[in-house]
Amino acid sequence: MADVAANIQNYYTRGNLRDRIFTWLSENGVDVDRMTFEQLHPVDQIHGRGIVATREHAEHAAIPPGAEVLDLGCGVGAASRLLAAEYDCRVTGIDLTQEFVDVANELTKRCGLADRVEHRQGNAIDLPFEDGTFDHVWCHNVTMNIENKPAFICEVARVLKQGGRFSCVEVGQGPAGPVTFPVPWAMEASSSFLVTPEEMQEMVEAGAMRIIKQIDLTAASDAFRKEEQERAARGEAPLRANHIVMGDDFADRRRNMATNVAEGRVIEHIIVAEKV
Repeated sequence: MADVAANIQNYYTRGNLRDRIFTWLSENGVDVDRMTFEQLHPVDQIHGRGIVATREHAEHAAIPPGAEVLDLGCGVGAASRLLAAEYDCRVTGIDLTQEFVDVANELTKRCGLADRVEHRQGNAIDLPFEDGTFDHVWCHNVTMNIENKPAFICEVARVLKQGGRFSCVEVGQGPAGPVTFPVPWAMEASSSFLVTPEEMQEMVEAGAMRIIKQIDLTAASDAFRKEEQERAARGEAPLRANHIVMGDDFADRRRNMATNVAEGRVIEHIIVAEKV
């Protein structure tokens, strides 16, 4: 387990991530001393479909104003900032990768949201919080790197208040066989732990949570990728700059992801559940 965690941390750690992001921002006309959280969207929304997917997730999650939210696997804090700014939430983000946490905190401070958002390093299967701390646990494209999903689900349920909700967007195992690597979340199989949507549903329900909705997002994600390809073919600027956070070889992993989707090797879906 420790080796898996170390591999995942190494995979996501750039070593110069702050400088990469600030250089990109400056080159694209953003004053890094007076930035807004919206100006970060092209570079900080590092999951598939970027800000489009984050807003879609937020609509399905239906988080009430004033809620205490745990952003589990927060990356560089993109969803945390959006939920605080647009949904009036207090957000705690947690991520396994210390460099992500450090950058998330600095970006959040520079956006003027540090009074409502904090980020800290931690492991999803051993959360450093008391029972019943949060109204909502948010998780977006994180579970693919979590090997012990039953322990993860138990921790989610433990830190939720009674009646609190869990929303999770993830890539699941498709019917067509093993994934072709590398992909955005892993270079090879030892760091990738996909389950089918049905298996995930069973684990959530076994963890004392009731499924409210489960929606297949694969078609929407595939359409977005095709639109990006068409933009590139027309010579238009890309909508996202995921390579800044994810590494300069990210385009190869993204192409493999598109192939995996087309071949039915992966499925993208969202689950929203309530603690009972």
